[in-house]
Amino acid sequence: MSRVIDTDVLVIGSGPGGATTAALLAEAGQDVLLVEEGGRFHVDSAPDHSLEQMDEKWRSGGLTAALGKPKITYIEGRCVGGASETNAGLYHPPFPEVLQRWAGEYGIEEMGPDALAPWLEEVERDIGVSRRPDGPGPASEALARGAEAMGWRHTEIQRFWRYVQREDGSWGGQRRSMTETMIPRALAAGCRLMSDTRVDRLDLDDRTARSARAWTREEGREIAVQIRFKRVWVCAGAVQTPRLLRKSGWTARIGNTLTMNPMIRLAAQFPDAVNVPALGVPVVQIEEFKPEMTLGCSYSAVPHLAMWLDGSAAERKAMLQEWERMAVFYVKVSGKGRGSVRTWPVFDEALVRQPVTAEDLAGLGEGLCRLSQALFAAGAEVVHNPLVGGDVLTESGHAERFRGALTPANISVSAIHLHSTCPMGERPDHSATDSFGCLRDADNVYINDSSLLPASPGVNPQGTIMAIARRNVARSLGSST
Repeated sequence: MSRVIDTDVLVIGSGPGGATTAALLAEAGQDVLLVEEGGRFHVDSAPDHSLEQMDEKWRSGGLTAALGKPKITYIEGRCVGGASETNAGLYHPPFPEVLQRWAGEYGIEEMGPDALAPWLEEVERDIGVSRRPDGPGPASEALARGAEAMGWRHTEIQRFWRYVQREDGSWGGQRRSMTETMIPRALAAGCRLMSDTRVDRLDLDDRTARSARAWTREEGREIAVQIRFKRVWVCAGAVQTPRLLRKSGWTARIGNTLTMNPMIRLAAQFPDAVNVPALGVPVVQIEEFKPEMTLGCSYSAVPHLAMWLDGSAAERKAMLQEWERMAVFYVKVSGKGRGSVRTWPVFDEALVRQPVTAEDLAGLGEGLCRLSQALFAAGAEVVHNPLVGGDVLTESGHAERFRGALTPANISVSAIHLHSTCPMGERPDHSATDSFGCLRDADNVYINDSSLLPASPGVNPQGTIMAIARRNVARSLGSST
């Protein structure tokens, strides 16, 4: 016998899209229940990038992969607040030309740069973005130095972060995650929150969803729950949202157009110290080739460095004696392949497939060449080759080796931004929802997360997702900014 819970509005998923949706609807006076599959933790419950944090806040401890040649490892937040609790909190507004292209190509109403600008301003105001008061750090400064030497534009990316100066004059900070911002707002407005609760299926009556079947954990045991509602907002992310909708019976244009941003990392060694793990993820990016390509810095604690060094275990251990002079950098491209999300028939988990296209491989190779050139221009002594069996690079001319050299067999690819599995717009042949997230094949089902983005925005999507979520909620409430 399952427990029955009634609510006017059910919001599934508490990441940036879901937390924003729940807060704004609750503040508008609606009865809202916010459900999250993962647990509820303080934003600083575990050290950043630690195994403990991965186990607490990432699905499968971060060990998720999209099938393909090569496979792409990716991460999914699975906790109250979603990926905002663990990511770098980088904020880059969408490129105006990208929004304009989306509006035209996919027929999305109120999606041009002027239309979205007020919602982006609200995100910046309510969450708060800033730059490090004490400078971006030595790894970022090295990348900026290299960009300047190459004549390329670069910038220090703002973050959803709050900085406080300590008594000794140093600066500390805290991530402005959803558990620090929108979720407290939602709760203060009367929203109820159920964590450790997995929605398994939505029950339908013709075009109307009536209830959700879910499982929740209480005192170490699972309890079946039926949640009855009038409207439901599915905000579980680009993988879990289509998985749930398809399992509930909606399949048209859902889970067929997944996009990712393939990424490859490499390590470089400099004459002087560049590695300060306490500063977190470095924040300088090369802007010259965006939105198609981003060159940037990555987190460089010793265990992360070890992943991007070649040689035997003993050789890597010896190289890591110089860890303070080493840092990790990356090239990321806007993926051209379209993947899919289905469900494993036995394990009842998402089955993700994603191709890495020849165009992706060529772009990553070109990006590794450009990144290596910038690092040598910044004074790097050695660039470690991330390709299987590749030789270490010791001068800028060696960077040419990357052009046309990448194959599915010699690279390790990851991704941190997933989108486009339930694209919005007014193209019935392509769009799963209308321009404002209302599911085409239902009367009371809405989507409000990264799955709505019709293609890769070419930048960190969190700010864009939250702005679109605000816009969609305002439309549902019959108001505008």
